[in-house]
Amino acid sequence: TNPNKTRLYQYAIEHKMDPEKFSIVTEAEKNRWDGECFREDLERDIRFYRGGIERKEDTRKYHKFLTDRDRLVGEELLRRGIIKSGLSTAWLDDLMEE
Repeated sequence: TNPNKTRLYQYAIEHKMDPEKFSIVTEAEKNRWDGECFREDLERDIRFYRGGIERKEDTRKYHKFLTDRDRLVGEELLRRGIIKSGLSTAWLDDLMEE
């Protein structure tokens, strides 16, 4: 089973969305997340989110975060690229747990 599709299906079902439509990953999306793009976006979002929590404010008022779908797709594509290159995904696992 494709782990990315499983996670996307699960998210869609939990949020009462069409899992078939929600789980389709296009070539354009794959290209969008190629390289450092996703990692930088993800790290930026986490910094903004944590900063908002520390300041007790809603950062969504002035910062556009990745959608949950973009985050799920991007994380999985990044993970696959790291594994394919033979490197460790520990930094990504740690980042996503925080």
